[in-house]
Amino acid sequence: MRCSTKLRLPALLALLTLLALPSLARAADPAWNRLLDRLASDGLPRAELAPLFDAPGMSFDPSIMAHKVDRMVRKQFDPAPPPGRKALMQSNYAAYLKPWTLAWAGDYSRTYADAFSRAEAAYGVPREVILALLLVETKLGSFLGKDQAFQVLASMAASDGLEPIRPYLKTVGSNAERAAYADASAKDRSQWAYQELKALILYTRALGQSPSAVPGSIYGAIGICQFMPTNALRFGVDGNGDGRVDLFDPADAIPSIANYLVGHGWKQGLTWDQQRTVVYAYNHSDLYSLAVMTIADRLRQPPAAPVAARPTP
Repeated sequence: MRCSTKLRLPALLALLTLLALPSLARAADPAWNRLLDRLASDGLPRAELAPLFDAPGMSFDPSIMAHKVDRMVRKQFDPAPPPGRKALMQSNYAAYLKPWTLAWAGDYSRTYADAFSRAEAAYGVPREVILALLLVETKLGSFLGKDQAFQVLASMAASDGLEPIRPYLKTVGSNAERAAYADASAKDRSQWAYQELKALILYTRALGQSPSAVPGSIYGAIGICQFMPTNALRFGVDGNGDGRVDLFDPADAIPSIANYLVGHGWKQGLTWDQQRTVVYAYNHSDLYSLAVMTIADRLRQPPAAPVAARPTP
């Protein structure tokens, strides 16, 4: 009996040692293993990332990609007419045109007047446009998203085709043409999400944060300005000179928006419609760009009267 125990103990220790090797770390959810392999092949340490994929709540959710693909299918096969002011006033964006909301935005502009002034001087983007984007994107930083950006982007990156998302799709049914478009769209968006996932890891590493601790939108946008992580790396600005680009800090988020718009064509002398085209690059929605430009126009107007109470919208 003692001999048998001696034989089993070394084997057990060897097995435990093998499982503890960082290079062989595997995620509990099989959906994550291919992602871990790919991230490791791109030079990101598996031992650092595997615990993030094993964390509570880090589950593969193909419905996220299905939601995105449904929107793409609708836009492809059921295009909507260009929105007018009537459509804007009947949309959720109309709430941002209410007097108390505009007054609240005016208070925010005064609070961060130095950051807005520096952004205007450096990039030539009016503060009202930056302010309108902040208002629409995160209600001036009061709502940063209810999802975990890391889990969202990882789920989209792992949803690399029609098969994993088909049970969640609402726009495809048995239509072969729509199914083929959805399959191609999911594959394309999966590649996009993988690049965003890598960028999120690199961005949070520079901040000394865990990527799993960053809140985000349903598609993984982050910060007060709701940048995708690749845009955080490309257009993020250290506005307060502290050596960090923290898009959750208005001092950095405000000039980062201006830098993004300039990078997408903003310059002096653009007409209203040309400015709206640049804003469209921020979110590919005609109604969105119309809303931002209309809000910016209203912010340029003096407030009608003082507002006693301004609850968060």
